[in-house]
Amino acid sequence: MITVTSDRRGRSRKQAMLSLARVPALSPTATQLLGRLARRHCEVRELAVLIERDPLLSAQILAIANSAAFGRTHQISSIQHAIAMIGLGAVRKFALARSISNLFGKRKTAPSFSITRFNLHSVAAGMFVEILAEYVTLENSEDAFLAGLFHDVGKLVIAVALPEEYEEILETAALTCEPILEIERRLLQTDHAELSALAVDYWGLGDPIRTAAAYHHEPDKSPAASGKISLAMAVAKVDAVVNAAGMSLLPAPPLRNEIPPLAFDGFPLDQGLLIERFTAEWTTTGAMFR
Repeated sequence: MITVTSDRRGRSRKQAMLSLARVPALSPTATQLLGRLARRHCEVRELAVLIERDPLLSAQILAIANSAAFGRTHQISSIQHAIAMIGLGAVRKFALARSISNLFGKRKTAPSFSITRFNLHSVAAGMFVEILAEYVTLENSEDAFLAGLFHDVGKLVIAVALPEEYEEILETAALTCEPILEIERRLLQTDHAELSALAVDYWGLGDPIRTAAAYHHEPDKSPAASGKISLAMAVAKVDAVVNAAGMSLLPAPPLRNEIPPLAFDGFPLDQGLLIERFTAEWTTTGAMFR
């Protein structure tokens, strides 16, 4: 096991906390996107107007619409046409995810960190939690997608602000098979869940999303109203399923033979049906991030 001195741990935590001051602020366009599109129901015209205010996001969506992956037959030059071509739901999820990762577009990350895998994992978790909210009673269910989307943003913060430490965390995990959260706490005196919560708080995205991020590895510590499942618990369960399915942030996510059970006490759930729903929606959405 790699030994870390207390002085170094203290410096690493201080660096991690200071790095939050360098997290880019949300642009007015990103704030509007997150505020208006976090809910499932939005109209094509509304989405197109919001996207058109962001030149980079507009270019990314037009590039996808004109790619061979979506079988274009002629040039698509309008966002509204692109949405019609790709699908409202898929573009909505892509826009929400990219509005965050684009903030860090010019920042150098740790060599092992992949923004593509980060987006795939985050969007998959967000989608799954949002679908889950249709089948069980979640507290603050209107924030389901964003809770899943932002739960691991702290890993992006570490990869940008502390790239050497990020690499050491992964190397240690590969050598010792320890949980990454424990290694982060030992090396940084903090962890990605805490950093995710602090970033969400900085962006002003609301207490339910912050709490889900903070406790998604310790969901039993997150309180929920009687008769409802906390967002932290939902994110924790979905995170395990998404990782097991191979949509992990790790450089080489191992595929497991079995998906962990997605079960909640007192809430009967057809996991097969849920996965079928997710798979159908993921076919289009996942292709946008590859």
